[in-house]
Amino acid sequence: MGFIFGALKILVFALCIGALLGLALSIVIFVPLTIYSIPYILWVGNQNTRGKYKELCQKDEGVFKCAKRATKLYKAWITRKEPTF
Repeated sequence: MGFIFGALKILVFALCIGALLGLALSIVIFVPLTIYSIPYILWVGNQNTRGKYKELCQKDEGVFKCAKRATKLYKAWITRKEPTF
């Protein structure tokens, strides 16, 4: 009986540690990525009101694809060229 309670305690401890590591990892990755993408998202919204770049605003676009396009836009801003996606 003591073995079962010991194993249950270890299992609960392992699940808690896994949840905390998952939360910490998601905060470390997705919070900076979201902050990085905010100017791009605002730019796309502004361009869509003008009728430009309609293909950029897609519902199935992931966070990493958004960051990739944001990098292309920031590069175009720095080099003062027209962005190509």
